[in-house]
Amino acid sequence: MAVRPPLNALHVFCTVVREGSFRQAAQVLCVTPGAVSRQVQALEAHLAQVLFDRSAGGLALLTPAGRRLHERVADKMAAIAAALEGGTARRQASILVDTSVTLAMHWLIPQLRFFTERYPRTHVQVRTVEGDIDPAAPVDVFIRRETAELRGLPSRVFMTERSVLVGSPSLMPQPRPRGAGDLRWLSRVARIGARSRTDLWPRWCGAHGLDAKALEPTLEFDNTVLAIQAAAQGLGACVVPEAFVAAMLDSGTLRPLHAARIDTGSYSFAVGRRRDAARIGTFTDWLCEIAAG
Repeated sequence: MAVRPPLNALHVFCTVVREGSFRQAAQVLCVTPGAVSRQVQALEAHLAQVLFDRSAGGLALLTPAGRRLHERVADKMAAIAAALEGGTARRQASILVDTSVTLAMHWLIPQLRFFTERYPRTHVQVRTVEGDIDPAAPVDVFIRRETAELRGLPSRVFMTERSVLVGSPSLMPQPRPRGAGDLRWLSRVARIGARSRTDLWPRWCGAHGLDAKALEPTLEFDNTVLAIQAAAQGLGACVVPEAFVAAMLDSGTLRPLHAARIDTGSYSFAVGRRRDAARIGTFTDWLCEIAAG
């Protein structure tokens, strides 16, 4: 008697690959990560193959066997899902974007409503992964600040990063003098840094001829998201990419403490699995347009 293929486990496998981690797949499927892991193990036992690299921590990095399986079944599983939806409504096209938490939270997601207004039939999904990409992941567009993290995929710079010195109005009720010679006051206030961006304060100091050692951060947080929140709460002055705090500057939650904007890097995108899809070109063209202002 033929063995029935574990279709539910196959569905879970495709969801893990699409979402990028077991935990995120569990959230989408409304089950526990343990339940997701058991389904994947059942599929691996059925195939007698290891599908994911377990040494990758929480990331869903495919083994060569996993990659081959996904290439064979992903489109077919999506077609089955579409058929079961009834096919009466026109399905939205989708684009999966892989980027960092900070860029997603403070720049990309606030901009997406403009894309949706222009292209209402195209749905953009955003997943956040730090560090190197997995070029074999079923992602349409990867965005990173460090091009080395794009793992050799052809990439294009679409946005220059310019950083500013900011603080809460409660930190300094009166605007500071903004001349280049008026920066000695920085040694008398708390300075907020992010361990994920240890380059920002040294670059700021270098651009203004200041001693970076004398102006090292006095309060450090793991990432830029936390550093921005600390600055908004009046805990100190912070050098941060302007794009990440534009809304806070507009609302008055933060204020610029110096007029200068310094170049601190750039952001690039690389196209992943559907290089020839017209909607991917539409999205990346829009990305360049919105970044240019």
